[in-house]
Amino acid sequence: MSPESRSEADQPLLGLLQRGVRWFSEELLERLEAAGVAPITPAHAAVLAHLAPETPLSIAELARRAGVTRQTMHRAVTQLVDEGLLVSTPGPGFPRSTLIGLTDAGRRRREVASGILHDLEQELGSRLGPGELAELHSTLTRAWPR
Repeated sequence: MSPESRSEADQPLLGLLQRGVRWFSEELLERLEAAGVAPITPAHAAVLAHLAPETPLSIAELARRAGVTRQTMHRAVTQLVDEGLLVSTPGPGFPRSTLIGLTDAGRRRREVASGILHDLEQELGSRLGPGELAELHSTLTRAWPR
């Protein structure tokens, strides 16, 4: 059977998950642009998603929460500091440790992006039904260890 003739139900799970991530990412970028907010990369979105507005975190902790290497997180954080969305301050302990926090501009972009992501979840819920969306969320929460 050729890939073109496969039914949706026969698609590999990885492909379906990737399609969902692409949908969220593309819609987020389009809606950020429509809201007059500069687009963000998926790597930048991961940083902003894991930072609470009032609690700075180390790059190592951000990397752990996002499931990426410290080097990858450091690169994304450096770019966001350069854009004025994050601030880096000396941390306690190890002399080179730093804590990463949101600037006012970073908080605003995070709030807009969070609102759009909430809307996208609601849109998905209207397609699937609220019970199915809740079950999908529950299933994906249980599927992988932290």
